[in-house]
Amino acid sequence: MLKLLKAQITVFVIGTFFGFYTIYEDFKRFYSYEGTLFKLKDCVVPNPVTTPCFYGSFAFLAGLILSFLIYKKYKLKEKFLKIQNYLLWLVEFGFIFAWTNFSIVFYRYLQASGDTFTGCSGVKNTTPFTTPCFYGSVIFSVALFIVFFTKRKLQSNRH
Repeated sequence: MLKLLKAQITVFVIGTFFGFYTIYEDFKRFYSYEGTLFKLKDCVVPNPVTTPCFYGSFAFLAGLILSFLIYKKYKLKEKFLKIQNYLLWLVEFGFIFAWTNFSIVFYRYLQASGDTFTGCSGVKNTTPFTTPCFYGSVIFSVALFIVFFTKRKLQSNRH
């Protein structure tokens, strides 16, 4: 059981690092174009606080915090299933959010008809499968699988 709980933590560590690295790169790019971090309108590239990556990063961070709480409470034999349910809800929302954003990027790709298109971070891309939206969606998918499976295992261990 502890291996599953550590797997939950691991997937959220990966998602958190990926997300915050992406928004760090987005902030660097934005600042190099705009010379400020506070401009929101008429920007060459979108301000990172207006991108899905920004919010996905915080969802991964919240998942990381919840998964640590579950791990700690499990080791202390305290009630943790309620927190696992919250984590599952968060991941379900993140999964839907991420794949919806990827769908928008994929639509832009289809509209470009083989030409470059603007991805979720405001960067020109030639394929949607190299965008942060795609990678974030895949990480949320893995997280959903692990969190759901862990919840089922935790419930079966209670009985």
